[in-house]
Amino acid sequence: MSEYTLKADLIIPEVIAGLVETNLGNNLSLLPFAVQDNTLVGQPGDTLKFPAFAYIGKANVVGENQQVVVGKLTQSTVSATVKKYAKGISITDEARLSGYGDPMGEAAKQLAHSIDHAVDDDLWTALNAVGVARKYVSTPLGADVIADALVLFGEELGGPMALLTNPAGFSLLRKDGNYILASDLGQRMITSGVLGEIWGAQIIVTNKVATDLTVQEASFFIVKPGALRIINKRGTMIEVEREPDYMRDNIFASKHCVVYLYDASKVVGITQFTGIQAVVAATAGITSLIGTTATNDTFLNIPAAMAAPDGYKWVYLLDTSASDIGVWDTALTGTTDWTSSATEIAASSNTKAHVVLVKTADSKPVKSTTLTLVKKA
Repeated sequence: MSEYTLKADLIIPEVIAGLVETNLGNNLSLLPFAVQDNTLVGQPGDTLKFPAFAYIGKANVVGENQQVVVGKLTQSTVSATVKKYAKGISITDEARLSGYGDPMGEAAKQLAHSIDHAVDDDLWTALNAVGVARKYVSTPLGADVIADALVLFGEELGGPMALLTNPAGFSLLRKDGNYILASDLGQRMITSGVLGEIWGAQIIVTNKVATDLTVQEASFFIVKPGALRIINKRGTMIEVEREPDYMRDNIFASKHCVVYLYDASKVVGITQFTGIQAVVAATAGITSLIGTTATNDTFLNIPAAMAAPDGYKWVYLLDTSASDIGVWDTALTGTTDWTSSATEIAASSNTKAHVVLVKTADSKPVKSTTLTLVKKA
């Protein structure tokens, strides 16, 4: 045995950093649908603006010999702040030197898993934030529901895509006659973990598919590659701190990046509303704009990304109260149907607008927001 301290006896940050990088991404359920971008590594600033494609809105009904309304594919910008994902682990000399198992390899695996877990949660948050225009509101999951939901992709029905479902949803699909076994897919699999296919959507089961209490929705998702972005600001950094009084090494791993929804047209949510979402008007892009005709006139703008899904409509109520309106599973009365962002509204002495998404058949609300009116002087 050598009496000298060798590199094999030490924790070398570069070595464990490589081990962590090797394991990163293994636990990201949405990684196959996210493009990683490293162009901002080393660039200054922590609040970044990224391009994002806005949905053009659903098609219009056009009569014979009438002109088709031309839409424009617009590229908006999304602002996001870089996050630092970090975790530490402590290894005693006894654990490292005992030779039992692989404590260094296990430490790297655990640190990578920890960072992946946090990044994946933020990817799911971005996915859940897709506007209601990309939602197909349905009864419980089934092959017919998926076939109908795919219509939201328009002519882009083909190409690789995955259905993200929970175990309960998968149990329904695998009994359907249109279900294709994973063993029959061969090299067409988008990623490992695919359990089958239905109507061209490869099925991935994950517990991340659950009721989102923020948007008050229970959603399954059909996602195409490229829907999400991961912008890396700095690769994984490993720092080692020696505590000689405890005879242990503390290993810290950190990663700086930001995730966001890049192309909403590559996402379809199969959704059931579970309550009334208190929408943040500014975040959703719902605004009041100054009128152009008469005194106290205004416009209520609802962006294409928030266009009402089939079977639902936006309504509004003007008054002076700052509180949101609507009770779950109770019909809303006294409202006016919202027509378009170009329809001028006489606000009179009212100062607030309550804008609510309701089911067309029974006027029961599912999303509600309140904003201050901006009126023509």
